[in-house]
Amino acid sequence: MMTYNRISALMLALVLMVSPAFAVSSERAVNTAPGEETPAGDAGICAFYLIQQGETNYHSINVPPGSSTLFVNLDWFVPQQSLTLKIISPSGSTYAYYHDIDLDGYKNAQIRTSISSPTSGTWRFQVYGEEVRDTQDYSFETAAE
Repeated sequence: MMTYNRISALMLALVLMVSPAFAVSSERAVNTAPGEETPAGDAGICAFYLIQQGETNYHSINVPPGSSTLFVNLDWFVPQQSLTLKIISPSGSTYAYYHDIDLDGYKNAQIRTSISSPTSGTWRFQVYGEEVRDTQDYSFETAAE
């Protein structure tokens, strides 16, 4: 019988092998570290990651000029765990800060939002392991249209 950690590791390995299929249209998927620039032309990412209690993971996306909407989806599949999402605009100011129940009123292990007429430039995202036992898998997807 496989343990949850082995299943999680297998899922992560499979996702890493096929992750380009999750990229928006024909754009490349990019996950950058703090202070690292996002290459021009990258319009979306979707991948699976791991996080632990008290850890912060950083993500970013370059939103092209003329984009009508920026979609952001964070899912972690275990409602008993808690992650938070901080969205930082290209100007460097905090655009929004969300807990699980903030947008839909439910503790359902997801934060899904969209930003209308987003400013072009690099948007940054911080996923924080607010209440995590062991290690938690999560998916993070952004797409600019």
